[in-house]
Amino acid sequence: ALKKLGVKVKILESEDMKKLGMGGVLGVAKGSNEKPKFIILEYFGRKIGKPVVLVGKGVTFDTGGLNLKPGDSMLEMNMDMSGGAAVIHAIAAIATLKIKKNVIGLIPAVENMPSGTSFRPGDILKSMSGATIEVLNTDAEGRIILADALTYAKKYNPRLVVDVATLTGAALVAVGQKASALFSRDENLIKLF
Repeated sequence: ALKKLGVKVKILESEDMKKLGMGGVLGVAKGSNEKPKFIILEYFGRKIGKPVVLVGKGVTFDTGGLNLKPGDSMLEMNMDMSGGAAVIHAIAAIATLKIKKNVIGLIPAVENMPSGTSFRPGDILKSMSGATIEVLNTDAEGRIILADALTYAKKYNPRLVVDVATLTGAALVAVGQKASALFSRDENLIKLF
């Protein structure tokens, strides 16, 4: 359906991610039978202009990995892909409305499962940027996969990157269920929201 709206859809498979050095996405996905995907959606509403890149966390199910979540906390973890879903729907809406902007959607999609092949606390993962990530807790999978996605976003020389994620219950505690936490170094951008 997105292709009919003029959105170019590309999906990177494990081999593509290996070539790019996406050790974060690949590391988190190691414990699952489901292969990771890196979804790229490109909408060009103008011939020129730097794009806005929307990055959405797509953890299709999050058990916490080897740092297993308590059973009650795991119940709705199929919703840990809501950031990725929001990006896909935003791109669909932008394309449907034929907005005259260039917008890219990036969704690293993985399942975080415990198994004999899972990444472990103490592992060192090398991200696409070349930086290494020491895994202290396998339930920090979101920030690990987003590190690779944010590095990939640089390929577009964007004017703005918006990272949409469900990263921590602490944000829920801090701002409640009817608000979202927003972090930026750009005061003018914050005032827009």
